[in-house]
Amino acid sequence: MFEPVLELDPLAKKIADMLAPHIEREGFELVWLECKKSGRGGFLRVSIDRPGGGITLNELEDVSRVLDSVLDVYDPFDSSYVLEVSSPGINRPLSRLADFEVFRGRRIRVQTRVPHEGRRTFLGILSAVSPQGIEIEDEAGHRRLSFLFRDIRAANYEHDFGDRSSSRPMSNRSRKSKRV
Repeated sequence: MFEPVLELDPLAKKIADMLAPHIEREGFELVWLECKKSGRGGFLRVSIDRPGGGITLNELEDVSRVLDSVLDVYDPFDSSYVLEVSSPGINRPLSRLADFEVFRGRRIRVQTRVPHEGRRTFLGILSAVSPQGIEIEDEAGHRRLSFLFRDIRAANYEHDFGDRSSSRPMSNRSRKSKRV
């Protein structure tokens, strides 16, 4: 079940609640959902992944068809919209408590709803996670900062291509040793 600690707008929450069971039935998990309505149409961006990571283009296409069918029946938009179904990518969005816990000790980007010490975007090492919020070692300010989840607009893992130790945590399948 998709239970984000970051606040979704009411329409996105309604759509996430509607789509998550269908995504899970296909063997995947909802990572993040973003929607925007405009006068001439809108978009619905759905990010999904296999638990533990790794989804193929064919699987994305299959799930896209399922979600398209569900949305045709429950049409949450008043006008036309574009459905985008994608993998979370290397800079994976963090939305659930479990996402933040998995990336503890890794570099993340945090965008706040209102300025925090004169800034809205922060980059640093995720040092602590609790049910209420997170702490990061801020790269710019060189100190530990705390954020409540209700104050975070968006967060994502931030891959550092120059640092070999910042690669994404391996899935359980990848950690198993080979039998000789």
